Amino acid sequence: MSEKENIQLAEQAISALNAHEVDRYLKLIDESYVGESEMAPGPIRGHDGVRQNMNMLLTAFPDLHLDIEEVIATADHVVARVRITATHRGNYAGISATNKSVSWRGCTVSQVRNGKVIRGRVYADNASLMQQLGVLSLPKAATAR
Repeated sequence: MSEKENIQLAEQAISALNAHEVDRYLKLIDESYVGESEMAPGPIRGHDGVRQNMNMLLTAFPDLHLDIEEVIATADHVVARVRITATHRGNYAGISATNKSVSWRGCTVSQVRNGKVIRGRVYADNASLMQQLGVLSLPKAATAR
């Protein structure tokens, strides 16, 4: 696929996520898909794994929204950098709902073949998310003198 087509694929995926349309999102994912995220208990495999992961995320954050900050593509990879906003209304990573509004950044690196995503890796600022949820305390950075 061309770089332009890969960028369009990423934009379509984010649009489907923002609409919370898991079935539309799955049409962009190959059944052989393998995904990784430090917040997932293991590899995310195929449509069933993606559906399970997305349902867990949308249950925890029912108003989840992604704003695209940047999309970069090559012939077989696309990188999407996003800002995520949501309200924590359900269990997430063993953390009961806090009803807190949160915002954090993430980046997905996806490999594309025949117009569908076959591999993906999510990198996110989970420390910031956990701090906003009140389960992680980070020391303040010292100022330079």
